[in-house]
Amino acid sequence: MGLLEPPVAFSIYHTMKYLILITMCIGIVAYIIAQPVFRPIHTTASWYGGKADGLVGELTASGEPLDDKALTCAMWGVPIGTKIKVTYKNKFVVVRVNDRGPNRKRFPDRGIDLTKAAFSRLADPKLGLLKGVKLELYSLPKSNK
Repeated sequence: MGLLEPPVAFSIYHTMKYLILITMCIGIVAYIIAQPVFRPIHTTASWYGGKADGLVGELTASGEPLDDKALTCAMWGVPIGTKIKVTYKNKFVVVRVNDRGPNRKRFPDRGIDLTKAAFSRLADPKLGLLKGVKLELYSLPKSNK
């Protein structure tokens, strides 16, 4: 062993230290990547479930009957049971996703279908559509595992 070479124990110590540091960094990056990403979006909201469309009582994607008096909604891209905060002008309502919709082929600009009760908290249902609503993730459903 020469004068400029570190002792063997010193090399093993530093090697292990860097391996542990690299492993921790990989774990942190994997954790961050695994987190669901839902940035607030601005979209158009509609409502469904009034007496005219005949959907009240029909089963939703979650298996529960549609109740137009409940604060629920139909939305794509998030798990059933997710709660979404919907804001329009100075009013907001928190709704639970229990169905899938709106129909993406017929209404590509719509991001969420609210029940009549939820829509009524934001505006008069006679408006039919609300452009520029803000959707924010409020909470994810609890896992059944």
